[in-house]
Amino acid sequence: MRLMSEKRLDRFRLVEGRGELLAMVALILVVVVLPISVLGYQFVLRPALADVRTIDVMAAAPEAGGFQPDAIRVAAGETVRLRFSVPDVPHGIAIGPGLDLDLGHVDPGQVKEVDVTFPEPGRYTFYCNSWCSPNHWRMRGTIEVYDPQTPEALPASDGPDPVLESLTARGVDIDAPHETPMPPHGRPSAARGVDVVKQMGELPAVLTAPEWRRTLSPAKAWEALVTAGLSQAEAWDAVAYLWLAEMDAERLKRASTLYAKNCAACHGEAGDGQGVAARSLDQHADMNMLEEPVAFNNPSTMLGGSGEIYYAKLRRGGMGTGMPSFGPIFTPDETWMLVDYLWAFVFDLDPNQGP
Repeated sequence: MRLMSEKRLDRFRLVEGRGELLAMVALILVVVVLPISVLGYQFVLRPALADVRTIDVMAAAPEAGGFQPDAIRVAAGETVRLRFSVPDVPHGIAIGPGLDLDLGHVDPGQVKEVDVTFPEPGRYTFYCNSWCSPNHWRMRGTIEVYDPQTPEALPASDGPDPVLESLTARGVDIDAPHETPMPPHGRPSAARGVDVVKQMGELPAVLTAPEWRRTLSPAKAWEALVTAGLSQAEAWDAVAYLWLAEMDAERLKRASTLYAKNCAACHGEAGDGQGVAARSLDQHADMNMLEEPVAFNNPSTMLGGSGEIYYAKLRRGGMGTGMPSFGPIFTPDETWMLVDYLWAFVFDLDPNQGP
């Protein structure tokens, strides 16, 4: 009897050992083999079978290296598949300027891809447009598109920006304060301004010159309108209408999207300088942050500056601040759209201009 019991016990132990072995094998398959297989398919087999060249880019937080690689070379006319993966925190992936390519949020462990054909040589930027770190502004990479006939030649630059050149030639310091000596009481209304301008009949000459809306500050326009006989309040309403006249519903929608994705984190959704990232910027010495984000809804500091000054600061970036240069990201037209949108933080839009 004892011998039979020992045999049964040995048999039970053997079965139990096999069960533990099978469980361990299953665990290894799930934890090790399956992820390796998935990664192998994603990053080796699938690209090898693709009909276009696939370029994998990992978007890690800036402290972990940022975009890897951060520089890509592509031949003009070549279609490439850009595949972005994220290992740590969510990132928003976009490519510009002028491509209108936005992959949206990419979460950790997720992969998003886009096929792109660059018709001509030039330089493009892939970047993160979702606040991911106090060093978020470093999340950029470059795509260099070369001429396949002369692959060693560097892509031609677009040349200097004429607005920045003009400001420099005139000795305009775009970093100086541009205060408004007589800011409006209350919020000027573009809707009221329509009627004011109609009743005037003829605008002062300074408001009919070419490019006046971009080279003249709202404060200077207000002075001209008061001199022409308007009350202070009427003049500000007229300025609100004149400065927002070109902001139609489609342009407003595009500009608000650009602002929300690229500016609101610091400057706030309401343009009050109190975005979610604003408080953390000056806590990091490597940001070289010497001032808080500008409050666009402050008429005293906004209305003394001209559109071309704000255009230049967007293109060049804020010297001595944490604001990066948006020249490599936005087209000139997109930059002007953003500048026009900034006026909506101090002026009330005509309801007919809304989306």
